[in-house]
Amino acid sequence: MVVIPNGTDKNLIQKIKNNDFKKLNKIKSTDKVVLFFGRLNITKGPEKFVRIAKSILKERKKQDVTFVIRGPDEGMRQTVAKLIGSEKKIILLNETRDRKEIAKTYQAGDIYVMPSFREGLPLTLFEAMASSLPIVASPVNGIPFEIKQPENGFLVPYKDEEKFKQRIIELLDNEKLRKKISQNNLKRAKKYTWDYIFQKTMNVYQDALPKLN
Repeated sequence: MVVIPNGTDKNLIQKIKNNDFKKLNKIKSTDKVVLFFGRLNITKGPEKFVRIAKSILKERKKQDVTFVIRGPDEGMRQTVAKLIGSEKKIILLNETRDRKEIAKTYQAGDIYVMPSFREGLPLTLFEAMASSLPIVASPVNGIPFEIKQPENGFLVPYKDEEKFKQRIIELLDNEKLRKKISQNNLKRAKKYTWDYIFQKTMNVYQDALPKLN
């Protein structure tokens, strides 16, 4: 059996010049960005992301981080907005389908968080890798097959919000570790471009066809 993963847009790998994402969203240019980019669905844990973000903002003395949530609403947007309240360091953005805007969002990030309790093999995981983001995710379904600790990021049980907080803080405070994981993920992501996936698929067919005769 051969498993062929999802492919990603190679535009995510190509660095956007003069990314104005922070400026447009009134984020300090010196702030690190912790990103949740996915459907606002209960299975994805967006409300958990907000609770973790609030806990980090309360605990850390450095106010050098902004938490960004972006994705289509699937019943959780109002809940998430209510949880955020008046906290200015947590930003809830509108959904976007524009490829360049998607790339800008990912590339403005420094850490990608996926606190899901149910997943398949999510495309957003590969998009975050292609954008060279260290990843903190729940070890559900296909995710552990792609995230090796600490090479690509960290796996945290989805119920353990304290551990999520600790891992995110570890990455925020350790620039050397962030850069190392970032480089690893960018290198790995080159195996997930659609050109690479197409060639891999063709190779599987070429290997299989003679066996059918």
